[in-house]
Amino acid sequence: MMSNTASYSSRVNRRLSLFSLVMLAVAALAGCEDNPVGRVCDLGGSTEATQRVVASPSLDCVSRQCLRVPQEVVKLPEGSRLPPPTQGLCTNECAGDDDCDRVPESPCKTGFTCGIAVTVGPFCCKKFCICKDYIVIPESGVVPTPEACKATNPDAACCNLEGRRGNAMYPNCK
Repeated sequence: MMSNTASYSSRVNRRLSLFSLVMLAVAALAGCEDNPVGRVCDLGGSTEATQRVVASPSLDCVSRQCLRVPQEVVKLPEGSRLPPPTQGLCTNECAGDDDCDRVPESPCKTGFTCGIAVTVGPFCCKKFCICKDYIVIPESGVVPTPEACKATNPDAACCNLEGRRGNAMYPNCK
């Protein structure tokens, strides 16, 4: 009878251990729902000083998206640094500033804002988390929408804009 009790206890302990392991994995995955941005990432090549680039897929980033924006401000905040031309910062698509969770090791010191990063290519007119250290933020605190990304502008050819895909007026947007 002792051996049956020991065997039962052993099975219960294994099940509890397996349950604990599964719960730990679920908790770890739940922690990944945040939008960590700001880690230095590799663009896969060098860029011009004035270019804005979204590189994807970037294996350095949880989102697989790496963004480089030119330095528009005259002086960077203390402790901030612009990555070299072959690197950017991990980014992600966003709807607002609250969607941009800065990682502690980021060289971006003042945090991130949500704005349109590029107006051409597959990521045209999509909003991404952009480091505030590098760009000029208007008094309103909102990065303005470029004219090329306004859906009401008939000359705006970005296929990511509403009403562009499948529209005969925009044959490149299939």
